[in-house]
Amino acid sequence: MMRLRQFRMLVAGALPDPAADELFGWADDLCVEVMPAGGDLPVVPSLPSGPTGWVAWVAFDRPAPTLIDAVVSGVRDLDAAGLGIAAVLADDSLVTVETIAERCDRSVAAVRGWDLPAPVGPHPRRPVYDWSEVVDRLPAGAGVAPGVDEEATLEAVALTLRVRALAPRLERMTPLRSLL
Repeated sequence: MMRLRQFRMLVAGALPDPAADELFGWADDLCVEVMPAGGDLPVVPSLPSGPTGWVAWVAFDRPAPTLIDAVVSGVRDLDAAGLGIAAVLADDSLVTVETIAERCDRSVAAVRGWDLPAPVGPHPRRPVYDWSEVVDRLPAGAGVAPGVDEEATLEAVALTLRVRALAPRLERMTPLRSLL
């Protein structure tokens, strides 16, 4: 079952306009943002620091059967554009009913009928919910596997990318592959 998977990748180094254009050329499910370093970003050694440092990240809204499938295809897109990846992050945990419907591949009307947790940001027309709380309350058959740890998935991808970066400096990769 294809569902909407949302995640972000921090770009290691600069994001030249030609690389961004290339990304947009073959993927219409992403958004490129540039923001000052620091703030809510994780501490990543390859990111610029100081008040003048800027960081680029690519946000994906990718349909895929699993989060790992979506993230791996995103990594391949950034690889093809010649971009390094400094970190892989979950998307914003705050969601609207519309976003819940997209992530579960259900109609907005169906989601409104579910027993959702209390909104974390009450609003008369667009209340905002915490995704992790929503997942715990989803009805059976909602299309989201309970117990699937998105954080563990993203950490596994980050570790894999780190090993990939270290591979050229290792004597042999075969023994490491046997550990998996």
